[in-house]
Amino acid sequence: MSQDLAETALIDQHIYKGFLPHEGPQNVYECDICGYWHLTSKNAEQNPRLTEMIDSGEMKRKQDAQRWERF
Repeated sequence: MSQDLAETALIDQHIYKGFLPHEGPQNVYECDICGYWHLTSKNAEQNPRLTEMIDSGEMKRKQDAQRWERF
């Protein structure tokens, strides 16, 4: 998994699972063992793409739309 794909998966998790900004995975990292990128909630720094979506209100709009789609 590439960094870009991992960041997209991180954002998708927040959209589809409805995490609050401080909940769930917060960033991505490249694994020293396998070389792939993984999600992590242990990194103290929030991913910049995730932060931008939260701060702009886009995350909340997408989460709201996702909830409506389930009905």
